[in-house]
Amino acid sequence: MRRVLIILLSLSIYIFISCEEVIDVNLNDTSPVLVAEGSIMLNDVCHIRLSYTSDYFNSDSASIEENAIISIADSEERSEILEYNGAGYYSGNTITGLPGHIYTLTINVNNREYSARSALNSKPVLLQLDYEQLDIPHYYEDTIYTIKSAIVDDRFEENYYLFRYYRNGEMLNDYYSTYSDRFISADTVVYSEYRLDFYRGDTVRVELYAIDQGIFNYFNLVNDVLFSAMSSSTPFNPTSNFSPGILGYFMASSFDSETIVIN
Repeated sequence: MRRVLIILLSLSIYIFISCEEVIDVNLNDTSPVLVAEGSIMLNDVCHIRLSYTSDYFNSDSASIEENAIISIADSEERSEILEYNGAGYYSGNTITGLPGHIYTLTINVNNREYSARSALNSKPVLLQLDYEQLDIPHYYEDTIYTIKSAIVDDRFEENYYLFRYYRNGEMLNDYYSTYSDRFISADTVVYSEYRLDFYRGDTVRVELYAIDQGIFNYFNLVNDVLFSAMSSSTPFNPTSNFSPGILGYFMASSFDSETIVIN
């Protein structure tokens, strides 16, 4: 089963947020639901893709929205209308992501308006990667490793992060690694993700995103949706930073990355 790819970061689309709304949508409803995947990254313009799906857990059934009017505005009262590029993708031209700025994305489709706000934090620092052999009983033929990420953290502020992992060039969609330093006071933090398996010979790329609390909460709920889809639990709709009636997210963010080979 495809793992909720409609709420993944597609192509170079990234994310971030501020206010939160619960989308009151029946995920098992066969009627089309508008899905937004939007982002503005540090020093880049806004990118967004709009699509529809009649089955929240099957992105193969998605169709695209080609006639939306989408605008983005920043906290300095600059704004622009995004241009349509085809295949459901829209992008800006002049407004780029700057640290400390808050961005508001507004979507108008069929005379219905949806909006989301997101703040862009400073670029995080991923110092280095290491790996560790997991010494646990298992029935796998290959030895399993976990990736350890050392990051710079501001002990005087509450920070939120999203980790994305790539194995041999392929992004791993099984789980979204989120981290908060709420209960840790240190200048350097080492984060290990034990829910993803890596093996000798793998080339692993890690991307570290600085996000806000809203996106942090959103991707934690995405994980819950992924797990409920694999169990007998009733699927539910994750909280979005968009106004009601639409699925997905809008994220302003910055990121750092490193690559390591497991020898």
